[in-house]
Amino acid sequence: MKKLIYTLLIVSIAWPAMATSYERRLARMNDHFNHAEWDEVLQETRKMVDIRPKDVAPYSAALIAAQFLNDIPTENKYLMLSQNNRVHIDSLLQQVYVRTKLIHNTYVYEKLLVNLKANNRWLSRVFNIYLLDYYNFARKTQETITIADELLQATPDNLRFKKIKANALFYQGDNDEAIVLYENILKNDSTDYEVLTFLGAYYTTRDITTINEIDSLYRHDAQPIDSVYTTRKQHIIDTRIKHTIAILRKAQAIQPSEHLNKQIKRLEDITYHLPERRTNGRN
Repeated sequence: MKKLIYTLLIVSIAWPAMATSYERRLARMNDHFNHAEWDEVLQETRKMVDIRPKDVAPYSAALIAAQFLNDIPTENKYLMLSQNNRVHIDSLLQQVYVRTKLIHNTYVYEKLLVNLKANNRWLSRVFNIYLLDYYNFARKTQETITIADELLQATPDNLRFKKIKANALFYQGDNDEAIVLYENILKNDSTDYEVLTFLGAYYTTRDITTINEIDSLYRHDAQPIDSVYTTRKQHIIDTRIKHTIAILRKAQAIQPSEHLNKQIKRLEDITYHLPERRTNGRN
């Protein structure tokens, strides 16, 4: 019993000193970090990990310092240390991103993720998810599509990955491929309001443009056959416009808005009737 009390007494005395030592090292490490003194950052983080192995701060700072020094072995070493000491990978990567954002250099974050993924394939899916979010936010469309495809190989039904890929495709101008993917998303989740409203707006513009083009061709046709143009318009109304109205009504049922009402009414007002042609010889 006396031995236990003695041990507890020693720990109670030593703990404040350890805490103080850690806080001093943390302050020095942050100062070195802010002045881009990367070797010094690594010197402090080695000692900090020994004192508090589960604190995320030294690992995140060390990973960034190693990246600036182009020291890939040290990057891998601190990643393995963090995982061996049960530091949550999400907390680690989130703090790395915050730190790089504060120094206005998120390119370092990207390069670090790429390196860690290449050298630690057992965590590649985690790194891919963070790369996907980074590329998507940065509007790096081709990189976004590449990473989304890698993730979809493992989880082909993941709607979040599909939506991010579809957005990237559309943003870089691959509209047809994007629309196919958006439609595929709706087949799996017909209540996705974001996709419903996007497709509704896209299709509304497309359908009205198509109708206007038919009317314009009719006006400029020297000898038009009315039934041909009427049939064309009726076909658009019965197929494309019908589909667009159905999409808009689904969105309206989820979250009603005056804007959706106007879109629906605008499409419902379209008829197969042809515009008047001028009789004075001018179109």
